Amino acid sequence: MRIITVSGAQSGVGKTRMVETLLRLCKGWSALKITVTHRQGQCPVHKDCHTCDELKDDFSIINNKKIIETKCKDTARFKEAGAEKVLWLKSRPQALGKGLKEVIPLFRKAKGLIIESNSALEYIKPDLAVFVKKKNSLLKPSAKKIINKMDLVVTL
Repeated sequence: MRIITVSGAQSGVGKTRMVETLLRLCKGWSALKITVTHRQGQCPVHKDCHTCDELKDDFSIINNKKIIETKCKDTARFKEAGAEKVLWLKSRPQALGKGLKEVIPLFRKAKGLIIESNSALEYIKPDLAVFVKKKNSLLKPSAKKIINKMDLVVTL
């Protein structure tokens, strides 16, 4: 199975829009949204996402249709863009490698997989790594760690 990762300089830079575009071009592919909890429970973007406080274990693989298809969520946007299957991996930083080892095989029948994540690149080598940024983007810490692994940089 081919894997494309979509990473970004910072929150709100257009990663999800890029995944949607790729899904429309790559008919029959699936998508994986990865959310890594914030360290020490401090949200750097000050959003009320509840990811950190809702995660009871080291990681969780969400496949519940009601959650995946929640209007305006990234996962719903992936489905609407044509993803065959969509899963959401929520993980604590130290458990991401283990979570990826469990979730990727769940896509074994997929034609291909598009993963939205910066941190996943610390554990996998995709067939294509896309990095999305704005003209004057500042790199968040996870972007600084993986920028040298990019095959393609897209400025929106």
